[in-house]
Amino acid sequence: MKDKEKLWEKAKKDFPCDPALQEVHYARLKIHEQAKEMTDREYVEFIKIKAKKVIGGNTEKIKVSP
Repeated sequence: MKDKEKLWEKAKKDFPCDPALQEVHYARLKIHEQAKEMTDREYVEFIKIKAKKVIGGNTEKIKVSP
């Protein structure tokens, strides 16, 4: 079974009666899998890139505390 299918299976199991929450949970699980080896700073940059794809615009104003 592919990773994507496993993530969907888990999302559907965790929220069997709510397709909207399945979508949100799947997205969270996918991001978790993609980012689990990243440092905190790498993770913030990863999220900024993803946000820019979704909302567009300038994400440079988002600052990370040391």
